[in-house]
Amino acid sequence: MKRLLTILIVGCLLFTLVPVVVHAASGGVTAHSKGGNTAPTIDVIALVESGSDSEVSAMTPLTACRVKVTAGDINTIDDIQEMEFHIYHSSDGTQWDADELAIFKWDKIAGWSMNNGSAATTWELVTGGCIEPSDFSGTTGDWYLKFKPGKLARVTPGQAWHCSAMVRDEATSASGSWGTGASMSAYSEVTFDSAGIILGDEAAGIEPGTTGYITDPASNYLTTQVTSNAAYEMGVMSDATWSDGTSNTIDLSRGMGVPDDPGQFSLEIDNQQNSGGSPGQPKKPEAVTDTNKTIEGYKNVTRVTTGAGAPEGTNDHTMYMAMSLSLEGIQEVMYSGAITFTVTN
Repeated sequence: MKRLLTILIVGCLLFTLVPVVVHAASGGVTAHSKGGNTAPTIDVIALVESGSDSEVSAMTPLTACRVKVTAGDINTIDDIQEMEFHIYHSSDGTQWDADELAIFKWDKIAGWSMNNGSAATTWELVTGGCIEPSDFSGTTGDWYLKFKPGKLARVTPGQAWHCSAMVRDEATSASGSWGTGASMSAYSEVTFDSAGIILGDEAAGIEPGTTGYITDPASNYLTTQVTSNAAYEMGVMSDATWSDGTSNTIDLSRGMGVPDDPGQFSLEIDNQQNSGGSPGQPKKPEAVTDTNKTIEGYKNVTRVTTGAGAPEGTNDHTMYMAMSLSLEGIQEVMYSGAITFTVTN
């Protein structure tokens, strides 16, 4: 038994010494991955003063201010291709509207522009005051749009005007808006379709003791053209004394019809013509005095509005006028004086 056990152990040892054969193989592929374009960012947007970074709380038509935008791009701001600026009332949009929305643009190649299309406007891009970053190699930079609001930019006592911007790089975009808001001051002006008017026949004049009406312009009325971004009323007043440029003068009676006192005149006005009377005769005349007085037909007139993409315009108002002369104290000369029309918001 002892001999057999020894043989078995040796056999086992010999078995464990037999070598093991292992086979292995390897191979590979080429991998590809492209870095994506990171979208730009708008870090700061605000309406600021013309010469500083102080935020603006109120705007005035035809007075310059700026929109400041701080934009960033991890790929460097050299990747930014264009930026669009909107200055708008209450809600943003996509189409130019002179009393509600103005659109400006910066392009890396073309520079600064105002996107009003063919619409005539009093909004202004102040190109000399617009600023872009001086170094595009960094990851952030400041853009300043300098502009002047137009005459019809809608008046708002509250902070209803805002600004927004959109920045685009080669593939993506980002947008932001300024939520604080600013008010817009009232603006108004009046112009005329004629440099002057002639009351009565130009050659024969107005006979003393009678009344004459507008004969020039040939329409028999004067058209006042009002530009206003707010509701308004129109008023009128006259010089207290008219003269022929020498010592011949007549005085305003401040009443209606033929004056009782010698050497006087009266003026009357209305927004409508008396259809059954003489050409140019006011329908419901009011006396014109030497102090401003509201014209009844032009109380609380709605502001001038524009449509999207439309040019700026005016509210045009007709003025029918009459002049009466005293029976006495009137010379056969051409008297002249100023009639002033006012627009009050």
